[in-house]
Order: sequence, then structure tokens, then C-alpha cells
Amino acid sequence: MISNFELKTENINGIVIVRVRGELDALMAPKLKELLIKESDEGKNKFIIDFSELVHINSLAMGILRGRLREVRESSGDIKLANLNPHIATIFEMVGLDEIFEIYSSEEEALQKF
Repeated sequence: MISNFELKTENINGIVIVRVRGELDALMAPKLKELLIKESDEGKNKFIIDFSELVHINSLAMGILRGRLREVRESSGDIKLANLNPHIATIFEMVGLDEIFEIYSSEEEALQKF
């Protein structure tokens, strides 16, 4: 199966926006982890992950996000999520991630919360 997975980043006033497209599965989740670690190693600790083009997420990817959230918050940063479609939002609610992540309906709204 050919994946249409893609990560795009943009830096807005020191906040790294990560736009995720496609399926965040066991093969692609480590790429998101590597990106977040690389940005953290460069001193960045404020992230917005935009899931507007995410079509699937698995438990490994959710675990990676939870782990990175802990690490980022330990350095006085945060990871905020934006644009979850109803299916992805339901998954986050079912596993309780909606209680540990701040989730917003748009990138703009998430940016205002930093």
C-alpha cells in the first residue's frame, strides 16, 4: 500500500505548526516523533499539530504524542492539537487523550492560546 503521508512545518512567532496529511500509522508515526524531537533539540517547545488532513491514527501514534507531550511540558512548552475531524476526535475521547491535550477547532484558535 502506498501511503500519502506527509508532514509540513511552519514556524509562526516561535510556535511550530506541524500539518499532518494521510495516515499516522506504525510506519509513519516514528517520522512525527523524529520531527518533534529534532525541533525540541533546536530549542523549540511550542507546537500545534494540525490534523485537518489526517485520515487515520493508530495507538502507536497516540502513544508517541502522549510521550512527546510529557517531554515538551517538562521544558515549559506544550503541544496543542487543531482541526480533528469527528472520527479522530471520537478516538481521542475514547482513549482519554482529549483530557490531556488542548484541542482546538482551528490553528488560529490554538495560536491564540500560547
